[in-house]
Amino acid sequence: MENISLILSDLDGTLFRNDKSFSDFTKKTISEIQKKGILFGISTSRALVNVKNFLNGINPDILITNGGGIVFSGTSREPIYSCEFSVAETRAIIKKIFEVYGGDAIISVDNATALYSNSKEELGDKFWTFNDFSDFNEKAMKICVESLDKEKILQVASVIGLEEIDYHAFSDIPWYKLSKKGVTKEKAIEALCEKIKISPENVVSFGDDFNDIGMLQFCGKGIAMKNAIPEVKAIADEICLSNEEDGVAKWITENLKKSIKEKLWLYKYLEQIKTLIAKKRKCGLRNVASHFNLSI
Repeated sequence: MENISLILSDLDGTLFRNDKSFSDFTKKTISEIQKKGILFGISTSRALVNVKNFLNGINPDILITNGGGIVFSGTSREPIYSCEFSVAETRAIIKKIFEVYGGDAIISVDNATALYSNSKEELGDKFWTFNDFSDFNEKAMKICVESLDKEKILQVASVIGLEEIDYHAFSDIPWYKLSKKGVTKEKAIEALCEKIKISPENVVSFGDDFNDIGMLQFCGKGIAMKNAIPEVKAIADEICLSNEEDGVAKWITENLKKSIKEKLWLYKYLEQIKTLIAKKRKCGLRNVASHFNLSI
């Protein structure tokens, strides 16, 4: 943990247990590292309106939401970075979805303030606002469509140009996500590091799914959960315990203890050298070095 300035964790399948809760151990661990001056942040595809309802007992210094679409810093939750579709782009994409998939296409739209869907059925968490998208006039950070048909997704993306849009399939549900080119967790972290003047090398990140791969590769240390998909494990620097086993908190605790032990060892070692030098000034530095079996 030496030289670590910021720890970032995904939520679902990572910091969350399967029931979308945090253990008391996780809450305590996060609080302890924050007291030691290490920043802690959440990096998730969820929107802010969704995330803030789950943060019981945790007060992150940084919130990266909407898959990297927006970054909030501090308790004021003021945005310090955002990347989103314009109103015109959002309207064009929604129109194209209905043209390609038909009028019964199921769509959801996330932006900085709300979650919208044209499905009257419950979509997982209960933070959605119904909208039939017949006259939608807001920006969007993420537009999702219920589909596994990549060819149709490419048709939709082409309406504003493939060079302007990213598209990714979810690993756990039959949906595709469309976002502005450059809306990734790693791009958001890059902007964040520039803003708060820290090096990505001093950032540790945890994740489990496709949209965490770039984040784990970008940060100084990228850690996959034991329950992560194979593609994430393949690129990770380390693999920790699963989300059900408090993997993030246990990795932090173990590595914090290790760092403290290393610092104590180094401190004691340097004190020994200082004492020996003081006693053997007349012997010269080479004799001191030989005492410790060092070559100089």
